[in-house]
Amino acid sequence: MALLTVDEVLAAAKAGQSLHQAELSAIDLSQAALDGIDLSEAYLRRANLREASLRRANLSKATLLWADLSGCQLAGSNLSYALLTQANLAGGNLQGVEATAAHFYRTCFDHTNAIQAQFERADFSTASGSQVNFSQANLTQAKFDDAKFDQVNFTGARLSRSRWLNATLTRAVLTAADLGQANFSQAVLAGANLSEANGVSADWQQADLTGAVLSRAQMDYASFWHTVLTDADLQQASLCNASLEFANLTNANLTGADLRAANLEQAQLDGACFEDCKVHDALFTGATGLLPAQKQWLKQHGALNLD
Repeated sequence: MALLTVDEVLAAAKAGQSLHQAELSAIDLSQAALDGIDLSEAYLRRANLREASLRRANLSKATLLWADLSGCQLAGSNLSYALLTQANLAGGNLQGVEATAAHFYRTCFDHTNAIQAQFERADFSTASGSQVNFSQANLTQAKFDDAKFDQVNFTGARLSRSRWLNATLTRAVLTAADLGQANFSQAVLAGANLSEANGVSADWQQADLTGAVLSRAQMDYASFWHTVLTDADLQQASLCNASLEFANLTNANLTGADLRAANLEQAQLDGACFEDCKVHDALFTGATGLLPAQKQWLKQHGALNLD
């Protein structure tokens, strides 16, 4: 297929003509007005779409490897099954996009707006970005393995069954997010805000949650095996039947938390606060750092194995 020129693309866009499966490799469409254009299955490898307007465009199954979409307006567009490996979306507007099963491997999301976007089953492995806004987005079953995000906003986002192996999410905001059955094994979430998040049955094994806020979070049946929760705020968090074996809870604030039937075997508890906790049937076998007065109080309130 012949490579189209910039003038041919602009003329087609103005006439409302489809560019389905068009060959547009390395084309320079920076700042172009392409709202509503059909680029489904188009080949846009290394295309320059910097600050272009592609609102409500159809880019489903398009190939956008190494494409520059920085500052691009993509609100309401369709990116489902598109390939955006190593693309640049910095400063772009992806609000309300449909990007089911899209591939964003090693893509840059610095300062990108993706509010209320649909990213179900999308792959963000090794993607990166600072101050990205994914609030209210649907990221169910999305993959973020080895991704690196700083100050990213997932407020109210749907992240159930998502995967974050070895991901870095420093200072992330996950307030009221749905994290049910998500896998955060070995992820770094130091200073993250997970207040009121739903993390029922989530996997946090060997994750770093130093200084994280989990107040009023629902973490029943979650696994925190060998998780670092030093200085974490767990006030009024629900941790019923949670596994906290070998977890480091040094100086953690568990005031009012629900630890009924939780497993804290071999947990490190120096300076942890258990004031007003529910601890009936919670296991403390081999836990270290508890003061004699704390052990007595925990026994009196139904905790087990505090010898």
